[in-house]
Amino acid sequence: MENTTDDYKCNILIIGAGLSGLTSALSLSEKETGLSVNIMEATQTIGGQMLSSSLGEIGAKWITEDQCHIYRLLRRLNVPISKRNSVAVRLKRCWEIDKGIFSSLVKYELERYIGELEVNIGKSKAGSKKSFSDLPMLSHIEKRLFFSASRKYMTNLVLLISGIQAQSISYDDFMGICYTCGGLRNLIDLLYSVPNGLLEFSSRNLINEILARMQNTKILYGRKICELFQYRDQVMVRDTQNVSYTAEVVILALPWNKVQDIKFSPPLPRELQKIPTEVDIPKRVITSFLAKYKEAHWRSKGYTGQFLSLEPFLVAHEYRDATMCGQLIHKEGLEQTAHSFILHKLAEFFGDEMLMPIEFLQHPFEMIALEHAPLTTAWHRVIWSSSDAAGTCFRGHLGGAVQSGYRAAINALLITRPQVVVLQDISEVQCLDYLPRSSPSWFCRLFSSWNLYNVSSYTTFICGLIVVLRCVVKKH
Repeated sequence: MENTTDDYKCNILIIGAGLSGLTSALSLSEKETGLSVNIMEATQTIGGQMLSSSLGEIGAKWITEDQCHIYRLLRRLNVPISKRNSVAVRLKRCWEIDKGIFSSLVKYELERYIGELEVNIGKSKAGSKKSFSDLPMLSHIEKRLFFSASRKYMTNLVLLISGIQAQSISYDDFMGICYTCGGLRNLIDLLYSVPNGLLEFSSRNLINEILARMQNTKILYGRKICELFQYRDQVMVRDTQNVSYTAEVVILALPWNKVQDIKFSPPLPRELQKIPTEVDIPKRVITSFLAKYKEAHWRSKGYTGQFLSLEPFLVAHEYRDATMCGQLIHKEGLEQTAHSFILHKLAEFFGDEMLMPIEFLQHPFEMIALEHAPLTTAWHRVIWSSSDAAGTCFRGHLGGAVQSGYRAAINALLITRPQVVVLQDISEVQCLDYLPRSSPSWFCRLFSSWNLYNVSSYTTFICGLIVVLRCVVKKH
């Protein structure tokens, strides 16, 4: 029997208390104090992939000023922002692609390929003519890169950026994601290189400031939605405990893979339904970690702490004094072995001292799969939110989460209180000034497409053709 009370009736119901959902709640309470807002969170904590610990931030941490929405939010809420300044310029990095006889050629063809993608990234903005249609990113990589190390580097990067295997995402979709993040090199800095100058903040401070400013907002913990019923003038949702909640508008601030677990009535439009695949691809998990040592053993070995292993995929760097942080991507179900593997992999390059940290913290996060188009238009009284729903600004990152939260709040107000929405509210959602605008020439694009793979192939073919013709001429 359903359990419905007035406590579960509100104007706007937000599903998910991650950064996007909290941003929507904050924006709604600031624009219209008379609205009653409820937030349903499936777990006992809020913040999504933001997580503070005794050693620092173990979840999402690095941002740049280009992520204008999260940056402006931090400044407006007076949340302290610190600048990364721990990379020793004179020391060297420890990346797997730097090892081996052909490392110079591997890095050269990677640089050429990344340069080609950067040159063509402007063609991936909304409204532009697409280049390769549904060509899988894996095929594009294999046609342009020769060495297995460089191919593995790029397929890992595609997985980390999009949350999808390279064979399952098209070239145009991947380039579209990179375009919203200011380019591929910008993403490499955020995810791989982590240079000096990146910005960090305490997620605990941000969440506390948001909670202090929210009015008429109630957070319901341990409430996982399983069904959603949409009517002409309201929406009703039901959780796994068979408790019903009603609201004028529902904001789904959930990753798209979580949305697919909800039963909708009426059903989702066909274009929003996930197409079943014949091959059951195992889920991927990101295990983030922090390891504190007595001293920075990697520095005594001559390294900055920047670490990259291609197989399995482990990326790490020096976080603070004598503290290493990073991420391990692995299949679901291997979380218990992540601790041992991370330490042994680091010890392989930095010495056995890495096996004995003073303190070690880890936390698994499910990968956010950006396998759908950005969801910026409401479906009647259901509004999409979360970082993967962001349309134009750092999709899949903190900046995109805040932008999506703002847009969801404006869409909700247009349904419930349209009189309070002004043109400035809509313009503040955009971030067009931070997107790539350069339009390289045709010659520049042609030159950027030259790489070791096609040049060597064409050279071999032409040389072989010349030899055959010379043999034919000599016989006559």
